[in-house]
Amino acid sequence: MNRHDLWILLAYAVAVVGGKWLVDFALTRLVSVDDQVAIDTFRRHGLRNGGATIGMLERCLVLTFVLAGNYGAIGLILAAKGLLRYPEIKDTQDQKMAEYILVGTMLSLIWAVVVGLLAQRFGPALG
Repeated sequence: MNRHDLWILLAYAVAVVGGKWLVDFALTRLVSVDDQVAIDTFRRHGLRNGGATIGMLERCLVLTFVLAGNYGAIGLILAAKGLLRYPEIKDTQDQKMAEYILVGTMLSLIWAVVVGLLAQRFGPALG
């Protein structure tokens, strides 16, 4: 494995694992104790750690698209997630839940894009 490969592997680790930590940290700062009960109830309707797993997969895909220079594909992820999450958000009747999901998604995607751009800018050249 050469330096470039290691750099890309590091970028994936930072984007995926570091992004989970960042999103969790930011969301805990936004959520009050009262709101946490509603969020926990909402999460119980899905898979255990389903949202976190989806977030990690999204960051992995976004980083891949950034590194490949395929920025338009990031829009497809946003569109697909919006279509899949819309009924869920609409049915909650709770603006806070919708904001929680949107903040987590946007922060996660922004993090992956930034990590990808930094990896391209500062990583060793291929070859």
